[in-house]
Amino acid sequence: MRLSAILAAAALASAAGGGAWAQDLTATDLRCVVAFTVLVNNPTYHEAAASGIFYFLGRVEGREHQLDLAHALHDTRRGMQNGDFLTEAQRCGALLKAKNDSLKAMNSTVSQKRGVG
Repeated sequence: MRLSAILAAAALASAAGGGAWAQDLTATDLRCVVAFTVLVNNPTYHEAAASGIFYFLGRVEGREHQLDLAHALHDTRRGMQNGDFLTEAQRCGALLKAKNDSLKAMNSTVSQKRGVG
């Protein structure tokens, strides 16, 4: 039921202003990339940050394949304050973890259906 509500809301948002909605998603995804680039050199967060960079860049490129990434990332970073990096890293990390958990659950379901593992 919850998935149906989310899909319905997404469809309405897309129909009402799909371009603006996609731009908002792109802007928030770019903030994630910037936050993770700040963390990627820290050995404690390197692996998760690198995964986050690839995940959120993939989302951006899938949505905005003509976007000048270097320019967009530069503008995004310039628009962020020091306190934004931690806040965004936490928000984006939670999204990345949720996606990872979802993929693990799918993998488990597929493996059980095939009798593997």
